[in-house]
Amino acid sequence: MRRRTFLGAAVLVVVTVAVFSMANRSDTAGATTTPPALVSASVGVVEYNLGDRAFTDKPDWDGNSELRAVVHYPTRMSGKLPVVVLLHGQNISCHTADEDDWTWPCPPGVKPYPNNRGYDYLARALAQDGFVVVAPTANGLNYNMGVAPQRAHLINKHLAMLQKLTTTGAGPLAGKFSDPATGRKSDVDFRGRLDLSRVGTMGHSVGGEGVYYQAADANRRELPAGVSIRGVVAVASPNSNMFDTTVTKAQVAVLSAACFGDSDQAFYRNAKAHHGVGGFLVKVAKANHNYFNTEWTKGPGPADGDDTECPEAKGRPTAAAQQNLAVTYLRAFYAYALKGDRRGLPVLTGKTPVGGVSTQTETFR
Repeated sequence: MRRRTFLGAAVLVVVTVAVFSMANRSDTAGATTTPPALVSASVGVVEYNLGDRAFTDKPDWDGNSELRAVVHYPTRMSGKLPVVVLLHGQNISCHTADEDDWTWPCPPGVKPYPNNRGYDYLARALAQDGFVVVAPTANGLNYNMGVAPQRAHLINKHLAMLQKLTTTGAGPLAGKFSDPATGRKSDVDFRGRLDLSRVGTMGHSVGGEGVYYQAADANRRELPAGVSIRGVVAVASPNSNMFDTTVTKAQVAVLSAACFGDSDQAFYRNAKAHHGVGGFLVKVAKANHNYFNTEWTKGPGPADGDDTECPEAKGRPTAAAQQNLAVTYLRAFYAYALKGDRRGLPVLTGKTPVGGVSTQTETFR
């Protein structure tokens, strides 16, 4: 969410658009149009919360943020499962329309903004595919206007704790999982179940620059031991060009929302120019930046709804259509990047279009 979005949401025009796709390349040899099969119909949800000031990034940053996340996982876990991290972007820190309460930590009686829960729809689908999906909150970072390095280091902290937990059963997360709905302690056991050598990341809005910074060749030395980023995605993300975000060691993807801007396309083009291992770009016509996050779609007031660039354009995709695109596309991407499953390549290349949206696609491999 961008700061200027707080000025208010415009009137929504949500008309499903005609479907078409143009791909610069549609090399799908060895692939079929069959999407990856669901691994588990049953998905569990837990969360952990180590406190509102548990994360800092000294000496470079003297602010503080929370270490909290919601985790979706297949209830029938077998073997070691790849991990996907979903990072939200800039938004208000506390769930209220009262600007005086946009602080960190939130005032008594005011709950933190559930920014990370806006991707539950995507996390459920990925967990059904056999991924463990971790969605951290970054409300303290948002309040302190943390930039890409802090967001990357926040993800690294979560991954380090998860790596400690799965390899030893110990560390800060041991015994810290609970049911988000009831607060009751959960007995879910991730020991030996997480494969941190197969990690995918997604960053929405400014979170996109954070995940590209984390996966960039220049910053891979900062990854926790045993962690390898294999696929990185930016969704409707601004690119400040302040940091080195060139990724060549992992598959890359960008979902670029036309009504937000196209600066995020530089993440894809940098990877291509530097001979990365592979990449996919989807330009979504007239798409709304906020609709990829269900919490930002409804919001508590000023931090919700439509973007300001083209709210009255005819033929805008609906929130449901954009979220369906995210599910369809990212299921295919993470299956390909983390499991080597090529069945979703027609979706990634644009050969098989996704209903309800107009897209143009580019790829390199």
